[in-house]
Amino acid sequence: MKWQVMLLLLGLALAPAAGAQAAAPLSGTAEVLTNQLGALTRTSPRGAMETAQLFFRDGALRIHFRDNAGGQYALVLPEGASVGWIIGADGGSMPVPRMHWPLRFDADAPCTGLGMFADCQRVENGVYAGRNAVHWRYRLPNPTGPGMTRQGNMWLDAETGLVLSYEGRTGVGREQRWEVRRLRYVPQPAELFDPPPEATAR
Repeated sequence: MKWQVMLLLLGLALAPAAGAQAAAPLSGTAEVLTNQLGALTRTSPRGAMETAQLFFRDGALRIHFRDNAGGQYALVLPEGASVGWIIGADGGSMPVPRMHWPLRFDADAPCTGLGMFADCQRVENGVYAGRNAVHWRYRLPNPTGPGMTRQGNMWLDAETGLVLSYEGRTGVGREQRWEVRRLRYVPQPAELFDPPPEATAR
């Protein structure tokens, strides 16, 4: 009988408190100015900054953009996936392999987990896109930084670690830029980041 009472007490100790819920995912939407979509939009001149709409939910992202002919598209990268998808307004889609687009780092130690030779130097604190932010200079052994860059500068939301801005270079020296203009942290439905139906048929 004593062991049954102990198990009951243990179960009560481990049970969540009444009304307790799992932490909500970090999610929201942002208006972004970037040159990182040029290969998809075929913008001219090359490297020009373009406006896009970002939707994010933890590690998943969806970016709405237009090409140089006015066509509307979405770039979708499900959480944990190595393949992204370009989805047209007509529902047609195309896979994009080797996708890696990190949008969140530890605001106090962004080099954590990025390799033995990763080097992050804190520059200053400030305000970016209306958020308290931290400015970092980084140099990484692999293109695992924001926008798949290896070195550059970035501003991180001091509270959430969300990337608010970066200006860096990839392993082949291509310059990538990203500037959040407006940001709202609001819930986003998980299905917004689902791959197209044909992805599961492959």
